Amino acid sequence: MASEPEQSVAVIDLGSNSFRMVVFEQRTHSWERADELSAAVRIGEGLAASGRLGEDAMARALQTLTRFVALCDERGLGERSIDAVATSAIRDAENGRAFLEEVRARTGLHVRILSREQEARYGYLAAVNSTTLTDGCVLDLGGGSLQLVRVAGRLARESGSWRLGAVRMTERFLAGDGPAKRSQCKALQAHVARKLERAPWLTLTGSRLVGLGGTVRNLAAAAELAAGLSDDEVQGFVIERDALDELTERLAELAPAERSKVPGIKPARADIVLAGALVIQGVMRAGGFDTLEVTGAGLREGIFFERQLDRQQLDAVLASPHARAA
Repeated sequence: MASEPEQSVAVIDLGSNSFRMVVFEQRTHSWERADELSAAVRIGEGLAASGRLGEDAMARALQTLTRFVALCDERGLGERSIDAVATSAIRDAENGRAFLEEVRARTGLHVRILSREQEARYGYLAAVNSTTLTDGCVLDLGGGSLQLVRVAGRLARESGSWRLGAVRMTERFLAGDGPAKRSQCKALQAHVARKLERAPWLTLTGSRLVGLGGTVRNLAAAAELAAGLSDDEVQGFVIERDALDELTERLAELAPAERSKVPGIKPARADIVLAGALVIQGVMRAGGFDTLEVTGAGLREGIFFERQLDRQQLDAVLASPHARAA
């Protein structure tokens, strides 16, 4: 039996690069975004080298979450109306659970850690419910990880998760203050290609690739402006593979601090956007995709969709992904 519909819901995403909160509110016959907050917390900073969340990163995180909780309090949202989730960085960190205990003690916020399978599933839900995708592949690129889901007949057939996020790849392959060296880019590309060999099903997904995540949206904004279009709305924008290649080359020629001079690239993402672009290139090559269709929806919308859809209907429509970690 379906539960009573909620009138207002807050979804908080503790991502490896950014923390985001969206408040969805029911107005007449539709749901709308009533509030949205985000901060480039970079909780995954230094994780690849140390295996732990850093003190400065945790301090930034607590400050941001205190602000998020204050907004929820202003709106009268109780604990049952707030869904907070943590992804790759906190999931993988040795002190990730201890940090979330501190979050609970300091803010009262309960945060659940998503498994790789759950993270892939929410990205899939966001994509199929915000686009016309029936057959193809969903790409969800975050700061810590990459999720890919093969979709057939709107069902999630296979999925995988890799530690190929934009922050991780930047720290591992593109460290330094100057323009990226060709050898650095080639090493990152080779690493992505090796990892994606574990997803032979990628070539069976068809020609349609739908992407989500902050890096995807930022690259879309830059590609739109390069094409002489407005970057106000990235939903449905299609990035041609050649256009992505040109943009990637342009970003590689610039120092991280200068990449925000490229119209559409946000300063808070300038240092990691090149690594993200190289990972996306690797997926497009491995799967034989010529284009990347962008959706403005993300993990938060996937969680929201699942909360609001009748669970029995959802289970009848969606197949459970057979996730493979790598």
